Amino acid sequence: MTSTASRPPLQEYLTFLESLLREAAEIALSFPRGLAFRIKDADPNQVVTDADLAIGQKLKSRIHERFPHDSKIDEEWGTVRGTSAITWVIDPIDGTSNFAAGSPLFGIMVGILEHGRPVAGGVSLPALSETYVAAVGHGAYVNGNELELKAGGDMAEQLVAYGMDFHPPETELDYRTMASIASRCRGIRMSNSIFDCMMVAKGVYAASMHRRNRIWDCVAPHVIIQEAGGTFSTMEGDVPDYRNPLTKVTQVYSMLACAPDFHRTVIDITRT
Repeated sequence: MTSTASRPPLQEYLTFLESLLREAAEIALSFPRGLAFRIKDADPNQVVTDADLAIGQKLKSRIHERFPHDSKIDEEWGTVRGTSAITWVIDPIDGTSNFAAGSPLFGIMVGILEHGRPVAGGVSLPALSETYVAAVGHGAYVNGNELELKAGGDMAEQLVAYGMDFHPPETELDYRTMASIASRCRGIRMSNSIFDCMMVAKGVYAASMHRRNRIWDCVAPHVIIQEAGGTFSTMEGDVPDYRNPLTKVTQVYSMLACAPDFHRTVIDITRT
């Protein structure tokens, strides 16, 4: 049964998210380079480290202390059903392979859904000392500075990020799509992590896309990109469906984050 009690103001979530992500970043940076990892049984492209588990546990505990009635989805620890309309969606480390190898291109994500609708989210890029937060109607910020994407520009002058994992037969489709995008922009970049999406939020990249994501990869950047003035959708141009989120943990989402003016262009390119 869902509680009818009203949620706190979104501004309260923004303040809490920023504090939460800074704590998580400190944990991530306390682990050494070259961290041992385990390949996940369900997907050989995915790995998990002790850092993922430690960060996930910390985030879950802190959220439960502050908002005990909310549901939670954590990539590594699974789901906890609450009684409120709020669901927290946690990715302790996105880009774990990068992190384990010592690359700075990894992040931590926490998104918030209300009745399955994205209302707030935060991303930390610990190695870059950057914390992004956003809430619907409150804007998007990095380290306290507002993000505001400007419309205009030529696609041929833009950088585009394209992430991919090896998932036949989708890999061949990825190659074709990437080649089509590359022929229309200045160049393709790939960290295969949330770093790419945040570069869209900052206006560094025109777009970021990935064909295989889970709900924890999508909710936080969804709010940040939209509140910064960009567009977040599936690669087909549809709005991602997060309704009944605890049932969506195995669903695969394609993801396209775009700066203003480029969404329609990128969609058309991916369909050719």
